[in-house]
Amino acid sequence: MAINKEEIRELPDIQKPLLLFKNLKTDLDKLKSQINNLNKVKLSSKLLRGISLKKGDLPTGKILEFTGSRLSQSLKNTRAKEISERLHKHPEDSKSRLELVEMFLQEAEGSSLQIARDAFLLVMQEVEKPMISTQKINMALTVQTIYFEKLKKILHDDLTKTESKISDFKILEQRIEKNRYFNSIKGDGNVDTILEKQQQRLRGEVDFIQKCVELLKTEPISTVYELNLNKSKTEKIIPFGDLKNGFDPMLRRLVFLPLAQENMELMFEILHRLESKNPLVGYHQAKMHDVLAQIQLVIASVVNEPEPRKKGFEQLSKAMKAIGGAVKLVGDIPEKAVEKAAVHRFGHLCYTIHRSYRSYDIPVPGDHLQRMQKAVSLLEPIAADPKIQKIQAKLLYVLSEEK
Repeated sequence: MAINKEEIRELPDIQKPLLLFKNLKTDLDKLKSQINNLNKVKLSSKLLRGISLKKGDLPTGKILEFTGSRLSQSLKNTRAKEISERLHKHPEDSKSRLELVEMFLQEAEGSSLQIARDAFLLVMQEVEKPMISTQKINMALTVQTIYFEKLKKILHDDLTKTESKISDFKILEQRIEKNRYFNSIKGDGNVDTILEKQQQRLRGEVDFIQKCVELLKTEPISTVYELNLNKSKTEKIIPFGDLKNGFDPMLRRLVFLPLAQENMELMFEILHRLESKNPLVGYHQAKMHDVLAQIQLVIASVVNEPEPRKKGFEQLSKAMKAIGGAVKLVGDIPEKAVEKAAVHRFGHLCYTIHRSYRSYDIPVPGDHLQRMQKAVSLLEPIAADPKIQKIQAKLLYVLSEEK
């Protein structure tokens, strides 16, 4: 199914790229509500019974919905529409939904922005289910990058066209300067000023998407594992296998999927209840807040408004609270790998927050300087590690500047 270019232009992510995650979250919630509403329907519904569908029963494929109809109609694979029909009969069929997204990945290069967006939200719908797997997370990370790259390309193309218009306009200005015809073109509208403002806006938007791509890119999980979070909620202990192969590696990647907030919060809730003495919990929670903070601070740098900056610093504060709690569990000398990792993250976050204060010309609070000094002390016993040594050196340098 061909996608009209004008329809693509109407996508909220192109209209307002800085609201990207808010817009995506809104549509992801709509997908979830579609399934929730279906689950409330009585079993007498032919939709849930899987009775043969009549012509016209299937979705039109004009909007995003849980069957992936619009996605299936855009794919060359002849089985795609069959899978969409299967999802219409069995909305909870995760295997089929992932199969459809896998088909998209095979044709991703030639797909439109809108179709890539559909694929991303469909796989995120799976990531947010209580039955979570490394396969779902890896697939979501891949499609997220594809979508962001496609969005960046469209915005960058718009920027290039705008810069070309500015260049042409300046050449025209030079050729017919003081010409009455030129003045009538320029008029009160200040065409050059309008174009330059558009150029500045697009530069900021392209920069935002590029930084999101860089910030959220990570390696896939190498192991194959599945967790039933509904089951984990009711358990009195977390089996070691679930912790080692499930919670830990999954959270290491989920923090790079800002739309996965619901399941991350559920996983942290379970971990806080059953692994409250494990620094791993605060370690991952701090990273989640740090990533969310960086997104807000990039937005703040583009729009130069106080609200995203405020949100960014609030997330940094939450990150520090989480890693501070983890460090308290470590003691004076980190010994285990997770303890060393927690101390390193504490030091890195101290440095990140200091840099954020400086970038906004905000005086560094005394209590943060004390935290930085504490980080240097905690890092000292393990400073033989080059990675540890590097962050310790950065902290020592900025502390020396504060004297």
